[in-house]
Amino acid sequence: MRPSKLATFFIALTILSPASMAEERAGNADFEAGVAAFGAGELTAARIHFEQARADGLDTPSLLYNLGVVYFRLGQHDFAESVFLELLGTPHAPLARYNLGLVMQEQGRYEAARQWFEQAAGPDSPEKVRALAFRQLDETQTSQFDDIDRNGYLAAAAGYDDNIAGTPDDASSNQAGTFADLLATGNLHFDNGVSLLGVAYTRQYPDNAEFDNSYLSTGAAWRKGIGEGELTSTLSLAGSWFGADALERELRLEAVYRPDNCAFGIGAYGYDCSVDGSVSTIQGGSGFSAYDGEMLRLGAGAEKGVGNWVFIGRYQFELNDRRDLTAGEQFVSVSPLRNLLSAEARYYVSARLSLSARGDYRHSRYKDEHRLLSGADVISERRTDHRLRGVLLAQYQLTGPWLVLAELSMVNNRSTIERYDYNRREAMVGIEMGF
Repeated sequence: MRPSKLATFFIALTILSPASMAEERAGNADFEAGVAAFGAGELTAARIHFEQARADGLDTPSLLYNLGVVYFRLGQHDFAESVFLELLGTPHAPLARYNLGLVMQEQGRYEAARQWFEQAAGPDSPEKVRALAFRQLDETQTSQFDDIDRNGYLAAAAGYDDNIAGTPDDASSNQAGTFADLLATGNLHFDNGVSLLGVAYTRQYPDNAEFDNSYLSTGAAWRKGIGEGELTSTLSLAGSWFGADALERELRLEAVYRPDNCAFGIGAYGYDCSVDGSVSTIQGGSGFSAYDGEMLRLGAGAEKGVGNWVFIGRYQFELNDRRDLTAGEQFVSVSPLRNLLSAEARYYVSARLSLSARGDYRHSRYKDEHRLLSGADVISERRTDHRLRGVLLAQYQLTGPWLVLAELSMVNNRSTIERYDYNRREAMVGIEMGF
C-alpha cells in the first residue's frame, strides 16, 4: 500500500467524540491549541501543544491518541508506537491496535503489522475499525501483484576529500580531490514476508580515477514473527571494484532480530532495539587474492526518542580470517579482529529540518605480525589501530519526497605501524529521494 493511502486511513480515525474533546478543552488549553494547530496543518505546533499538555499533567486517552497521530504524521514512528502501546489498556485499544499496524507497516515490519491488524479485526472492535483492519488484511492477499510493496531510494552528492583513502579504508593516499557519489536502492516486499533487495553505489574522483570505487549487491530476505518480535534473514551476493579492477565478491548470510519490546530499561516502550549477525565467504579479485577468506559479524543496537531528540547506539564485533599477503620476506595481515562502538544524537528542529551528530570508535587488532622491510632489515610488529570518526549532518525536507543534506566528517586513525597513521576530512552536499 502506498504511504499516501495509509495516511488517509489514519487521518480518518483522528476524530474523537465531542464529550472527550470538551472534557480535555476544559482541562488544558494546550490540548485545544493542539487540536486547532492540527486542523490547520501545523503539525509541529500541534505536537508541541500536546506534549506541553501532557507535561502539565493531562494524561487522558484522547490526548495520547492525538499525540500519537501527530507523531505518525511527522514520521516519528518510534514515538507514535510508544504512545499507541500506552493506549492498549484504555477504551481506545481497538483503534490503537489498528494504528500500531499502520506504524509497523510504515517501518517495513510487515509480519508485526499483520498481527496488529488481525487483533484490530477481532470481535471486540467497533465495526468501523474492524472494516478498516479487514481491508488492510485483504489488500495484501488479493493477487500475486497486489501483494507487492515497492520502495526505493536515490541519492546524489558531491564533495571534497582532503586525504583520499584506499579500499578498504585502513590506509590513505596523502592526495586530495573532489568526488561525486551516486547511490540507488530498491526493495520489493511480498505478502508472504519475502523481499527482493538491490543496492548500487559508486564514488568517482575526477582527478584521481585510480581511487574510484563501486559496489553492487542483490539478495533476498525473509521476515517472520518469532516470539514477541520479528526475525529477518537475508542471503545476498555482492561485488566491489577499486579503480578498474574487481576487488571482492562476497556471499553473505545475515539475520536480524527486532523484539517488539526491548528487554532493558524501565518502561521500555519507545525503545527500538535489535541484535544481528552475519557470516560471509569472500573471494578477492585478480591481484587481490589476499582478501580471500571468511568474515563473521555480531552486533546489537538500540534507539530511543525523547521529545525532539532521537538517540541511537550500536556495538559491532567483526572477525576476519583472510589469506593475507606474502611477498618475499614481507608479510601483511588483512585479517583484523574489530570492535566498533557508535552513538548518534538527532534533533528535529522542525518537521522538515533535522541536525545529527554521530561518533564512533573502532579498535582493530590484526591476526598475525606484519613483517616489513626497513632498509636492509625485516621488522616484525603486530598491527593495532585505534580509529575515531565524527560526523555532523543536516537534512532538510523539500516538497514531496525530496531532501537535501550537508555533511562533514573527520577521521583520525592511530596505528602501531606508522604507515597506517592518517587524518582525513570530507565535506559534501547532496540530494535524496525516497519512493
